[in-house]
Order: sequence, then C-alpha cells, then structure tokens
Amino acid sequence: MRRRDFIALAGAAGTAPWIAACGDRRPAGELYGRAVAQAPPRTPWDAQWANFEANIAANPTLNFEYFTKAELGSEERMLHDLRRGRAHIGGMSLQGLSSSIPELTIAMAPYLFDSQAEVDFVYDEYLFDITDELARAQNLRLLQWVEVGWTHIFANRPLTHPGMAAGLRMRTSPNAAARFFCEAAGMDAIPLGIADVIPALQTGLVQGGLSSAVFHFFSTLDLAEHFTLTRHSYDTGAIILNKPWYERASASQRDTIDNAWGSAASARAGVRVLDDLVVGWMRAGEQRGPDGQLVREIRTTDGAPVTIHDLSDSERAAWRAVTGNVLDRLVRSIGGRAREFADRIMDGKAEFARLQADNAGAS
Repeated sequence: MRRRDFIALAGAAGTAPWIAACGDRRPAGELYGRAVAQAPPRTPWDAQWANFEANIAANPTLNFEYFTKAELGSEERMLHDLRRGRAHIGGMSLQGLSSSIPELTIAMAPYLFDSQAEVDFVYDEYLFDITDELARAQNLRLLQWVEVGWTHIFANRPLTHPGMAAGLRMRTSPNAAARFFCEAAGMDAIPLGIADVIPALQTGLVQGGLSSAVFHFFSTLDLAEHFTLTRHSYDTGAIILNKPWYERASASQRDTIDNAWGSAASARAGVRVLDDLVVGWMRAGEQRGPDGQLVREIRTTDGAPVTIHDLSDSERAAWRAVTGNVLDRLVRSIGGRAREFADRIMDGKAEFARLQADNAGAS
C-alpha cells in the first residue's frame, strides 16, 4: 500500500488520464485502485478510511493508493475523476454527489426528516436501489451510505429565527437545496468549494455557512461566534465506485471491497458519537479528552467564546414555514426522476410512521 503526495501528478491534468491508462504495468490479476475523499484528520471519516485501508491490504491482489484528505481538490473534481476512471472509490457528501446525481438533492430539502432513525430507514429501505440505478447511468456504483449528519448554521450572529437571517452572506455548497434554503430566508447564497470557505470567512466575503457540527468543529470553528442548531437538513454521505472498474474486479476482490468499509450502522455510529461530543464541547466552551484533561478552550481567533443556540418549537416552526416551498421548487427545477425520488421518500416516511405506531401499540 502506498500513500503519497499526488499534487505533482495532478498538477498536469491533461496527463493524468494517460498516466492512469498507459503507464501501468501490474502483475496479472492485480487490481489497482485510487481512493479519494475529503476526510479531515482526527475525525471518524479519517479513522474509517484507515480501517478501510487495512482491510483492503488483507487482499494481496488489491493495490490501492489513498488521497483521502482532499489532496485532489473539490468533490466535484473527485466525482469527475470517478466517472472517468481516474479514481475508483470515493467518499462523498450528498451535497457533492448531487452534482452528478441531481435527484439526491431532494433528500436534502429542509425539514424533510424528523429523526436519525427515520433517516436510516428511508435511505436503507427506499433510496438505495434508486440511487444505485441513477449512479449507474453516470458510470458509478453506490457501495453504501455513510454519515455526515444534521446540517446547521454557523455565523457571526444567532439565527434562531429566519427573520434574523435577512441579507446575511452565507457560504453554501453548489447544491440547490442549500441555495434554496438560504434564499427562502432572505440570505445571499454564495456557493464556494470547501477549500475556499476559510479565506472567504477571514476576508468577510461570507458571514457564515451551512455545516454539520463535526465538520464545523474541525474546520471553521474558530471563525464564527455562533452556531445555531437548526437541524434543517440531513446529509448521509456515500461511498461511490467507478462502475467499469468495480465490474472488472474478480469475485474475491469485489467481496473485499464490499466489506472493507464495514456496515452502514457502524459508519453512522462513529460520526454520531463524535457529533454529540463536539456539540457538548462547544456548549461547555472547552474540549476535554477521555481522561478528563483539558485539551483546549474553545474560542474564535479573536478570543470570543463560541455560543450554541437551540431552537424552540415556535422558532423551528418559523424556519419550517419560511422554507416550506423548497421541496416543490427542487422537484420542478431538477426534473428527471426527481418526482419519483420525492415520492419514494414520502412512502418511506409513511411506512416508518406506521411501524413506529405499530411498535408503540404493541408495547
């Protein structure tokens, strides 16, 4: 296994396909793979990739290189490489993956889901097959769901009510669900890649952004005094494969690849445990290690404390009301199988509610 800096190789984008296609002389039966992701160090995603690497190494016919700490740039760039066979397996947020599979944007409509249990049920039972079908049409395959988490808002002010957000310059991904959410609340949506977020916050180009708690904690925490727990959208993330590469793998190689990441349940659990921890650290204003020792005080670069804001029921209702038209707007703007995708989500939500009611009645 090799992990090396890919910057020099990637610098001449025009030569990369030639190198991948023509510069390879490998033992018969060996499958070369390039793994890509944007996993910040010291996070569950980074640990999951390390575990994946160890499991892949157990099969001597698999020879992988790993560029999982954003060495290859934006998710859009990585998806471009995955579709064309320059990369072979990637960890993607749904916000990134939706640039190739627009229907996934529907699942990130604001206030679509009410609980993580509902999210898990709908994705596992109702959205996996249709997403894999849509992925195949893009020269991709869906290996499994992983986890990013609830999306919230970080900013230079509290945003417990949509009326407080008017005119705010908000960084979003290029994803339409994020953009429509911001626009519905009167914010100025500014799409930026992950690498551009910190400079934009430092220069004042943007005044905040949308993020999961974990990603915010490890990337933009010291640049925003306020973190409002809107829980307005859920990003599960996914492991994606290049379709021709996966299909030419041997049965043994596919079995290793299929199982190397572990279960979706374990992937979710690791992120959710840390999500609870980082929110607790932000509330307390300090991060402590497993031994209880102080790791650091949580402050912005200006020395200000970071404040967590929870929504009351009435505030959540106000956010729901102002963003209530986003789902229909997404369906109309995306086209394709967007209506079918939305209907599957609603069918899954209805089935989940029925099962919950049955379980409550049985107890």
